[in-house]
Amino acid sequence: MAASNNPFYELSPDIKKLLAIETFRENVSTTDFIERISSGVIEQMDSKSTTAFDSKPFIRTFESVLEELHQLRTRVQHQCNELESSAQAAESEYKRNITDLHGAFDSVYRSYDSLESRIGDVGKTAIRIGEQLETIDKERSKASESRDIIEYFMEFQDGNTERLDSLRQGGEEGQLKTAIIGRRLSAVAKEVDNDTDAKFAIEKFCESFEKEILEEFDKAYEGNDPRGMAHCAKVLFEFNGGASCVQIYVNQHEFFMSNMKIEEIDQVRYSEDNADLSNPNVVPPEVDTSLVKLYDDIRITVRREASIISNVFPQPATLTALEIQDHIEVLLSRSQKCSHLAYLRTLASTHAETKRLIENLKFYCDKEVSLKDAADVNGLVTSASPDETLDRCMDDLFVPYTEGDRYLQKETESLSGLFGNIVSEFLSAMQRRKMTSTRNQSVLTRTLNQISSTSTAAILTPSGSSPSALNEIANQSTVNSTNPFEKKQPQQPQPQQQQYQQQQQYHQQASRTVDANTITVDDSGFTLLSPDAIMRILRIHAEAVIRCVELEDQQALVTSLGQIYNVLVDFVGHKYLNIAMDEILDDLSNVKEPELACFPVIKSATDITQLMQKHFESAMLPLIIGTPSTHRDLLSLKNSFMATIERKINVVLQKSIDGITYWLSELLSRQKKNDFKPKDEEGAMMSMGTLPCMQSVDFITRVYRAASQSLQGKNFEAFLRRVGNAFHSMLLEHFKKFNVTPTGGLLVTKDIAKYQEVIRMFKLPGLDERFEMLRQLGNIFVVKPEILKSILSEGYLARLDPSVLYPYLEKRIDFKTAKLDRLLGISIDENPPSKEEQSPVKNGKPQRRSLFVNDNEVLKDIMKNYTNNRDFLAAFNLS
Repeated sequence: MAASNNPFYELSPDIKKLLAIETFRENVSTTDFIERISSGVIEQMDSKSTTAFDSKPFIRTFESVLEELHQLRTRVQHQCNELESSAQAAESEYKRNITDLHGAFDSVYRSYDSLESRIGDVGKTAIRIGEQLETIDKERSKASESRDIIEYFMEFQDGNTERLDSLRQGGEEGQLKTAIIGRRLSAVAKEVDNDTDAKFAIEKFCESFEKEILEEFDKAYEGNDPRGMAHCAKVLFEFNGGASCVQIYVNQHEFFMSNMKIEEIDQVRYSEDNADLSNPNVVPPEVDTSLVKLYDDIRITVRREASIISNVFPQPATLTALEIQDHIEVLLSRSQKCSHLAYLRTLASTHAETKRLIENLKFYCDKEVSLKDAADVNGLVTSASPDETLDRCMDDLFVPYTEGDRYLQKETESLSGLFGNIVSEFLSAMQRRKMTSTRNQSVLTRTLNQISSTSTAAILTPSGSSPSALNEIANQSTVNSTNPFEKKQPQQPQPQQQQYQQQQQYHQQASRTVDANTITVDDSGFTLLSPDAIMRILRIHAEAVIRCVELEDQQALVTSLGQIYNVLVDFVGHKYLNIAMDEILDDLSNVKEPELACFPVIKSATDITQLMQKHFESAMLPLIIGTPSTHRDLLSLKNSFMATIERKINVVLQKSIDGITYWLSELLSRQKKNDFKPKDEEGAMMSMGTLPCMQSVDFITRVYRAASQSLQGKNFEAFLRRVGNAFHSMLLEHFKKFNVTPTGGLLVTKDIAKYQEVIRMFKLPGLDERFEMLRQLGNIFVVKPEILKSILSEGYLARLDPSVLYPYLEKRIDFKTAKLDRLLGISIDENPPSKEEQSPVKNGKPQRRSLFVNDNEVLKDIMKNYTNNRDFLAAFNLS
């Protein structure tokens, strides 16, 4: 660059100022930069007033500018390198500091862990010492009590009861101690078999003592002495559970005497709510009226007698326990004969109503009883608090039905049966649809068999089952419970024939209601579950969730919720959507012309995933959010289900696009060789378009309408764009294949106009521009040769390489006679030029043959979508 040292070509101060680094700190326009450098040179040339253009001043000036820019870049690069080195050094120092801090923090944490461990060891040692002291104290107390019992037992062996008789006569405190000793002596006597005299003496003493206390209780009851009644009840409770004392009160009280026997209430055993209880489409009926009446009577009685009952009996709630237990057993036994759903609804409503009763009783009892009266003179607790007693009675009532997985098993069986009834109709319809084909039916058959094996048992109890099954469970639980009122549960009488037939009518009515409006069938015969059926499934599951919250305790609730949610996902996902998607994929793979049945399936799958998401958020999430492990598992299950459906939707969409593009290519292939060389020119002038065009437009219209009802938003746009781009590519290749007369050119433009009109329905600007380019391309078949030059220099055609236009112009029948190749600057050769000759290369870069607007996004998109058409790509000169 010696010229840069020549003073004549030394850069002006303005240019040197322009070549400072500050000029390039922000966005710089290349055009403005070059103009500012050239302005001085142009002014010098204007001052010389020379007519001939001299390029040397420009060359020398730009050589100097390039030299300066090169030096500037070198300086900037040097500064950047220095800054990078400084930044790396600072970063290394920062990392070292962070590492040192981590080490310091680890040391502090280890110190805290060591201190916490030592404190924990000290606490554990103190706890062990306390436990050992407590154990020693209990052993000492037991040893002392055992010694006293042995002494009393030895006295009974000698026939001497003076010491116990003396304690018995020692007032209220003595009677209470006598009751405790008597209970323990009775237990010892049962274990000792070789001393009948002592055993007989103890039994005689206990009978005499109980009779004496009962007489005192009866006198206190007749004399309206609650304090005396309470003392006697407390003594008998410690002696033998107090059942005899309670029985005296029950046998004389108006409420227990006037209340009807449960076996005599026919309307309780066979209620008109039976059909509604078994019908999942009906809101669960309210609590049985007979139970409501019984609970209202109990509330009235307890409210009126709360003072006496709470002050007299250590466990006042047990007075009505047996009456409630009998009533509940009859209600549940009756409902179980109808269906699992009827049983579960009855169990949940009865549990909720009983819980409300218990809360009312707690309120009445808490007003009358003070917890400080719960201990005897020795400080030993002789009765639980009213709240604890009521809660225990509540548990005892429902343990036979909720213990372990008894409730959950019934709930899952009910859900499986109800969901199976809904899904089985869809599966049966799909199986009938496949009867005429040779495709595999094993999945459908296997799923139907699984559903049929559970749905029947879940709806109706098998005829061979015992009607007293619930009673047997209840009896078993009652014997094992701590309830002092142990009695043998009566067997319920067998229903009469008329009553049995009434139950069957209820069941049949419920079954018919379940199956109503379950499926929908489209024009192609493809069967889907109706939206109403899906909503029924979700409502049934939501009702099951509510029952689960009502009946399960907090520890088992989240686990049970997870199991019933698994049932929902299994039926909606595996037994419905997966099968529907697989079936439609099978159809798309075996049918040449797409039936468009995939779009209703896609809409159904999309709607269901949205509903499942909302159902999860509203019904499940608030209940499991507090349990991270269950929340994680169910969230993973739900996300896996939705991801699987979304993947299958994508596969179905891709298959449908493949089928649509294939069929469009099939329709275009029906274009006859001479369609654009019509012999009947007048008929061609009157024609609306060729037959393949009309068929393609009609097919695309049907595709659009079907897709618009199933797809939305970006998904709908992406689908239409894929179809439109593929169709545009087909048409570009399609019109290269046919020779065109002037009249045939009119048919070409009519076809293209039809294509453009149907694509305009998509309302996608990118596709509209593509088909506008196609319309302009179609014009070259109709204009006269002398007008072609102006047509090719306007719009999209001016931006295309001549080699792109050549295949189309070549199809004009006047191509040779009108010497149209000269318009493109391409000479006709018997041996077509190679690709290298068509696109000459200079300095490793292809040379442009025509102007092109470098910011045209439409043509850039076309280039991306036609990556497999190399000849077509070579025509576009994109910058």
